[in-house]
Amino acid sequence: MANLTQTDWQRMHEFWRSLYTPCRLDEFPMRIMTALPRVVGAELLAVASHGDHTTTLPRICSFPDPEIGQAAEQFIAHPQNFFAHPVAHHYAQTLDGQALAISDFLSESEFHRDFLYSGLFQSIGLEDQMAISVKLPAQLKTASSSDPFHQGKEHLMLLMSRDRRNFTERDRLILNLIRPHLKQAYENIAAFNRLQQQVAKHQAAIEQTALISLSADGKVKWMTQIAGEILHRYFPPSSAIIELPDSLQRWVDHHVLPFSRSTEALSTLRPLTLELNGQRLTIRFSCNTKLEQLYLLLEETQQPEPFSIQSLQVLGLTQREAEVLFWIAKDQSTQEIAQELGMSDRTVKKHIEHIYEKLGVQTRLGAVMYALEKLGIANL
Repeated sequence: MANLTQTDWQRMHEFWRSLYTPCRLDEFPMRIMTALPRVVGAELLAVASHGDHTTTLPRICSFPDPEIGQAAEQFIAHPQNFFAHPVAHHYAQTLDGQALAISDFLSESEFHRDFLYSGLFQSIGLEDQMAISVKLPAQLKTASSSDPFHQGKEHLMLLMSRDRRNFTERDRLILNLIRPHLKQAYENIAAFNRLQQQVAKHQAAIEQTALISLSADGKVKWMTQIAGEILHRYFPPSSAIIELPDSLQRWVDHHVLPFSRSTEALSTLRPLTLELNGQRLTIRFSCNTKLEQLYLLLEETQQPEPFSIQSLQVLGLTQREAEVLFWIAKDQSTQEIAQELGMSDRTVKKHIEHIYEKLGVQTRLGAVMYALEKLGIANL
């Protein structure tokens, strides 16, 4: 059995450290191939990703010549060519991904007569190839969007190619020692990338929210750009970048902070509302007492028209009656209202009679003034 020297082990540890360093999933194949030559050499290194070859085509990334990987992809696009490789054929039948070489299955003369040699290996000047394979967990197979190289395939293969038949038991031992780490490193990096994507999504969602984070003493820790823009509109001339505007800071100091330590009191804290140019700003307070996180959520909404068809329905009118009274308030005649609402003059008059009955008035002006008073628009 082959033994590894102290230098071998030192280089193996360096390789593993590089293997487990976080990176993007699409960078993982190149990470392997650029680090491996410091442990064991070859004229060509490749990482292949494949499934059962019935739904998705294999992908091959090669180093130092990427064009060879592209040529190999075209060659094995046909299933019969893929399974002509004795190591791939053996793995497909047994799922034994231990390090094996073409020379473990075919003599040199047999290999030279084989279609695999004449169709691919001869043209790129390679005489032997040793490979290890791993089967990835099922949940990674479905994560195709996060890995443009793997694309949901369930098998990962590392291949070393040489221009002569000189693989040793040391080479085999090194690849077999690498094999479990190849799988674990891919799983770790896939999990790391998923977490990064989730963080990026949450960050994007936060950036679309007008949110301000406060320290325990009510000072600004951070705020989203939207929150800063809203504060700048409602509290000029404050830039609202580093600190809250003075008036808002006083509200936080005297109303928010005393409530932040009491869950019961917190439920009674009413939001702060401001109005500007037909817009209403509502500032709500929220906190996580365990994490000592305080937040202000800013919500800007369009102020509803005080005198509208919807508001008139609050008086007990039907929608049609509210529409008629709305246009009466606009000083429209019966004929004009009928034309506006697409009804006859007689129907409009009927609606007016019902309005008078419901509001207890006898004239158009009386109906309008009653509505203005009840809606709080006019104090009579």
